[in-house]
Amino acid sequence: MPNFIHKIVSLYIGSLALLLSSIANVSSISDLELIKIIDQQDKLLKEGKNWTEEELTRQAQEIVTSYENFLLDNPDNINALLLFGKFLRKAGMDESAVSLFLKADQINPHISVIKQELGNFLVETGKPVDAFPFFLMATRLTPQEPVYHFNLGNFIFLFEKELAQLEDSSKLGVLMHESFKEAAKLAPKNFDYHLRFAQSFFDFENSLEQEALIAWEILASEFGVRSQREEDYIKVSKAKILLEMGENKKAINLLRSVKSKSMNKETEILLKKALTDNDREIKKSSLNRNPYNSISPASSHFFPTDPNLQRMKVVTLKLFQEQMLEELHRDVIKATMLPNGELTLEFSKRTQEQIDLNRYRQ
Repeated sequence: MPNFIHKIVSLYIGSLALLLSSIANVSSISDLELIKIIDQQDKLLKEGKNWTEEELTRQAQEIVTSYENFLLDNPDNINALLLFGKFLRKAGMDESAVSLFLKADQINPHISVIKQELGNFLVETGKPVDAFPFFLMATRLTPQEPVYHFNLGNFIFLFEKELAQLEDSSKLGVLMHESFKEAAKLAPKNFDYHLRFAQSFFDFENSLEQEALIAWEILASEFGVRSQREEDYIKVSKAKILLEMGENKKAINLLRSVKSKSMNKETEILLKKALTDNDREIKKSSLNRNPYNSISPASSHFFPTDPNLQRMKVVTLKLFQEQMLEELHRDVIKATMLPNGELTLEFSKRTQEQIDLNRYRQ
């Protein structure tokens, strides 16, 4: 495994663009009302740290009340359900948010953002196996969105042990690799996506040394000037592949050009291997294949299989029954903006008792 593993930044989709695609062209009074709520919410999240506690609480209550009133008149408005749910998530009200996501999923079970949010909730509550088909389905419902593929790849990497119990789990390594590849193909200028794709060759058993070498060559040549450490990391990664291919001399030349002190130990280990392993047969090949086109899309062969689809339906039903969708008026008595920009809400005793009751029923 590479030492410099690119960490997953988040499993969340924070862009309002994904949520609001269906109201890009304002066509009704309800659209205007919802956009007004969104503007008020954005203002609170951007400027709330400069407000007094009283003003912050007042504004938060207005937003909560506006969403609730809007949903009374438009109970099946999926954008409102998703946006209100995401607002409650930001405020730490995960249980209430999931109730809204589940209601949206009942109305339309073919929206990727909903699957992503339900998957996020399941991961955070310690149920990664249950979360898997939701993240997977997000990539199938919106295959052109690179971040869903990137998140799926990271999810499989992070929860490899837990997912081992799944049917066809032996194929998960390939699915992870292909997910990163698809993200890189869809976002060709995103260095992080390409880096994680190149790294993924080390994350599962394969004989794709040539494709891996090309991926690292692309990182070295097509993303402009990088830091010395990044350049050296790419060199060391290429050297590992060259050693696997039996190209010891090329690997030695690369390793001897590494300058970063933080990579001295790994470089020395690889140099020792290269200098002592001279009897290995050298593989000859040419750089004439593009690694982004060398494997057919994962959706053609691997997932979702019927058992995974069926399990997603079962988990969704169970979640729905556990949440017992809340129908209550939320009274915000205190809103606080934390130093990291997170918003927390404190509800009245009556509201909190109802929320606690719903949790007790679970």
